[in-house]
Amino acid sequence: MRGALVALLAISVATGAALVFGGRALVIADPLPRQADAVVMLAGSIPDRVLETAELYRSGVAPRVVVTRERLRAGDAALRARGVRLPEPDELTMTALERLGVPAQAIVRLRRRTHSTESEAATIARWACRTRITRLIIVTSRAHTRRSRLIFSRMLGGTMQLTIRPSRFDSFSSRRWWRVRRDAKTVLYEWERLLHYWLDERWTIRPCGGLGPARARAALA
Repeated sequence: MRGALVALLAISVATGAALVFGGRALVIADPLPRQADAVVMLAGSIPDRVLETAELYRSGVAPRVVVTRERLRAGDAALRARGVRLPEPDELTMTALERLGVPAQAIVRLRRRTHSTESEAATIARWACRTRITRLIIVTSRAHTRRSRLIFSRMLGGTMQLTIRPSRFDSFSSRRWWRVRRDAKTVLYEWERLLHYWLDERWTIRPCGGLGPARARAALA
């Protein structure tokens, strides 16, 4: 009986800790530097990320904004085969940025298509290493910041000044996430992806997004 009570208490404590810290542990926010080389907006939730990115650009913290391209969905390919072309997320992002005051000439769109945070980080890292960028601000949604920091830090080998910024316009609640179905799904998904990162993904990440060793060394020199 006593053992059962101890086990029940342990479960209750663990559950409480998960509820309290499960959402908070996902969110990090680095102090903004005085100056960076670029603000990078990660693909995904466009409204909250594009608003934050535009705000940062207008503040003068960086002279350019970087946008990535997502892999075409099966439905989009089928529509194109029938002569129907819907705007892609990166096109919508660029339109929104321009309407929010970011000039077209300040927007860099990376051509390589991505399908995950890891592949997106690799694309960004290759561009940054080739162009010898040394200071990046990464904008993403709040719950995505912890995993983004892990992936980008490993991809860029600690040689680049990285600032991870969660969007101020993201409604994710890190304190009461279990009360909102969307937030609960987000927390569960992010912890599943973090587990995948720790067990597998981090061992496959290569510096500078997989540039050859000589080119990577030259880029990071």
